[in-house]
Amino acid sequence: MKRILLATSALAATAGIASAQGGGGLILTGTASMGILGGDWVLDRVSQTIDVGEGLMITMYGDARPGQSDYELHTDIDVNFAMSGQTDTGLTFGAQIDLDESDGDGDEGASAAFDGRAQGGEEIFISGAFGTLTMGDTDGALDWALQEIAIGGSLGDVHTTHAGYSGNGFADAVNGGQIARYDRSFGDFAVALSTNIDDDASHDDIHAVGAKYSVSLAAMELGFGIGYSQLVYADEEDDAVGVSLDANFDSGFRAILNWVDMGDGRDQDPFGEKYIGVGLGYEMDDWTFAANWGKYTEEQQNGADREQSGYAAVANYNLGGGAEVQFGYSMASCDDAGGFIDAGHLDCPIPNVDGDRISLGVAMNF
Repeated sequence: MKRILLATSALAATAGIASAQGGGGLILTGTASMGILGGDWVLDRVSQTIDVGEGLMITMYGDARPGQSDYELHTDIDVNFAMSGQTDTGLTFGAQIDLDESDGDGDEGASAAFDGRAQGGEEIFISGAFGTLTMGDTDGALDWALQEIAIGGSLGDVHTTHAGYSGNGFADAVNGGQIARYDRSFGDFAVALSTNIDDDASHDDIHAVGAKYSVSLAAMELGFGIGYSQLVYADEEDDAVGVSLDANFDSGFRAILNWVDMGDGRDQDPFGEKYIGVGLGYEMDDWTFAANWGKYTEEQQNGADREQSGYAAVANYNLGGGAEVQFGYSMASCDDAGGFIDAGHLDCPIPNVDGDRISLGVAMNF
């Protein structure tokens, strides 16, 4: 998944477009945050293009600087526009664009938001009795179906950028990240198909399928997700299959399990790894407490396994009116360099490094 700076930003954007689907017109939502960010492992927003083998190039955003213990002030603001309308026959259509995703950020360069051949934070849909077709900066079917392990929020997304976190994106970022997804719901059951079409002859098309089911039990809401995605590059095939389980208890507890098997484990295979992650949370009045842990494992041809893992803790206090105090902490552990990639995000560029990140401040939803 393409992550934005605040986890709560995704909630604001989703709420905005959902409202737009129901009413029509233009809806403006936004987020802002201020606080402090630091720790042993501070991530710069530096773009690097890395050859990970077998003809696949990955662009990495976030250059790890181990050994730094300084703290820095953090401020961020994001704006989301959602538009919608309705045809004479009752079809709903609309679009949204996230300015945080669409604008060039420092060294990242110019925006692709208004380039018809690439996504840059925009999402466009048309919906009716047949289901919903969405194109642009949206999740592939595997990502759509699986529940991520994050609960709560933190400034700088400290709790979702450690080396043990998965956004379930697999190959969504390939071919410019421009995805077309069709999904349809049948009561508590929903299915989706997606494709990411090769536009520069460097990769073949990426296809995915996903399904999810939710059920209400005596004391909890239970959600299941399953997805499959396939990528072909340099005459080799890579695929991913994943499942997730999400249990929301009436008592305020929540537990999430996420498991994905990516690729066949060949040496130099950028997607040849297995992932497992767990998220736990508890809500009490205005408080939210949460933790998550995850680990990637890759089996190499020489028989030696490489691992990267990480865990995070979150504490949020709701001030009301859209404002929330957020604390986040994460620790990452990396066995080796260059072998672990999740949706184009390289977490361990330096071998045998442990590092933590921490943030504290106020997040605001408008």
